[in-house]
Amino acid sequence: MEEELDKLKETLGICELHYKRMIFAWENIEKYFPLNEEAFGAIDPFQMALFDQFIYRFSKLQDSMGKRLFRQILDLLQEETEGLPFIDILNKLEKLHLIDDAKTWIALRHTRNAISHEYPLFREIQIQELNQLPQQVQKLVGIWLQQSKYCHTKFSARHI
Repeated sequence: MEEELDKLKETLGICELHYKRMIFAWENIEKYFPLNEEAFGAIDPFQMALFDQFIYRFSKLQDSMGKRLFRQILDLLQEETEGLPFIDILNKLEKLHLIDDAKTWIALRHTRNAISHEYPLFREIQIQELNQLPQQVQKLVGIWLQQSKYCHTKFSARHI
């Protein structure tokens, strides 16, 4: 049990790092939204690096939660996760009221996949996908804060 708690603590730290860096980048680029062709073309290299940082941290936060945090929480709650497809993990989390809706997570995953690709010849598509970010960031942040609070409340007596 102690080893599982240590792994959870490490995962929470990783997620918190991604969260803080994502928010930092977001606070510096949100003024560009909603994006249009002209605004996107006028972004200087420094600001574009912040866009890249934001997209990277958005993706990493979601990956860390989906691949590690969710299963670790369920394991500590002694819920069976071995061999379960990810949709079943999401459904368990939803039934336990640890996430509001499995479909929201799937939509976030779709956004993450869409924004990770660059389409130099299809800038309009890229702009449309980036314009989904403000709403999706709010959803991801809400889920992260919910998980973080839950873990600190539920497992804090055990060194988190």
